Amino acid sequence: MKKYIVVKIANGFGNQMFLYSAAYSFSKKMGYELLIDDETGINHDIRKSQKVKRANWKPKYELDIFTLSAKIAENKYKFISYKDHIKRKFLKFTDNFSNKKKFLTEKLDNNKKTYYSDQYLNNKYDNVIFFEGYFESEKYFYEHKKNLQKEFNFKNSINLKNNKYYDLISNNNVVSIAFRSRRFTETEKDFKNKNMQIKTEKFESDTLKYIYRGIDFFKSKIKNPKFLLWSDNFEGLGKHFDPKFFTYVENDPQNKIILDFSLMCKCKYFIVGSTSFHWWSAWLCDDENKIILRPKDKDLNLSCNEDFWPESWINI
Repeated sequence: MKKYIVVKIANGFGNQMFLYSAAYSFSKKMGYELLIDDETGINHDIRKSQKVKRANWKPKYELDIFTLSAKIAENKYKFISYKDHIKRKFLKFTDNFSNKKKFLTEKLDNNKKTYYSDQYLNNKYDNVIFFEGYFESEKYFYEHKKNLQKEFNFKNSINLKNNKYYDLISNNNVVSIAFRSRRFTETEKDFKNKNMQIKTEKFESDTLKYIYRGIDFFKSKIKNPKFLLWSDNFEGLGKHFDPKFFTYVENDPQNKIILDFSLMCKCKYFIVGSTSFHWWSAWLCDDENKIILRPKDKDLNLSCNEDFWPESWINI
């Protein structure tokens, strides 16, 4: 009988990549075939977004732009309907008392924190495993990096040479910078909350301090650096990033994800922001001379995983 790991894809682009990569690695280690549940988690996100509107995010399955080797799971391996939802809750409850686990779920501590662990492989599992959690650490899948670089190739070739930022990246020492705005005020409710506004202001202030530490670092390390700025929202950033010295990467909104991500991966110097989207572009960059900075501030690690930042990246 065939054995399957069914990964429940959810959340945004970067998190979907973490989920797929971790499940891919587990499937190889355990001898299971990997299947993608592209509906259960996304449908949950859609229902959630209808209740709590979040800026700059429309839940959808986004990995179909890649040449993934895993197939989409049949409906019998998904939990789409309300009846399926009840079934999943029942299975998860009974799984606590089962010798052969049906679920491989990332564990969180009492503070909702997690970290890399190889203990998941010590459990006995059923022939069909439902894989849930983000597993946001390269330690879960680093050994499969070359394969994942192939997995995350684009299905359709992109002619970047017509893109106005391509020559700039190709012919200069370009430093990729990502700035995430409205971190704690992304929903309408939080945007009106004074405490959330204060948290967002502190987050943005700490992010700016980190970015400018990184800028000073690269000015001392490479000749004539050019700084490219990526963001989900450029409104008001002129007061922090003078357009005379920073190039704002503003691609066509309809193809923004593909274009931004493709161009990011072409860079070899990174001041990685607190965004999994930027994390992945730096991680997938295959330039042997790349230099990647990450923040030393614990508050700028937005993942619940304590091992989110690769140890080879420079802490600044």
